[in-house]
Amino acid sequence: MAINKERFYELLDRLSDKDLELVSELMERLSNTPVKREIPLDDEPTTQDELDAIKDAHEAYLKGELISLKDVELELRN
Repeated sequence: MAINKERFYELLDRLSDKDLELVSELMERLSNTPVKREIPLDDEPTTQDELDAIKDAHEAYLKGELISLKDVELELRN
């Protein structure tokens, strides 16, 4: 699908701020432009809920139940 910049800007104008953030991050990835962000060090102790979530995610990974980034990108493009 071909799109010109004018149409692209029209679509951008319709998006919420939250959606603009998502689109911006996707565009950064697609253009291979590194996103400059300063992420503060998380110095809080890990909670049991977080440890349980990590364990659940690891188990889902081992079972192949996760969605790959490639699949997510394809879904966003379609």
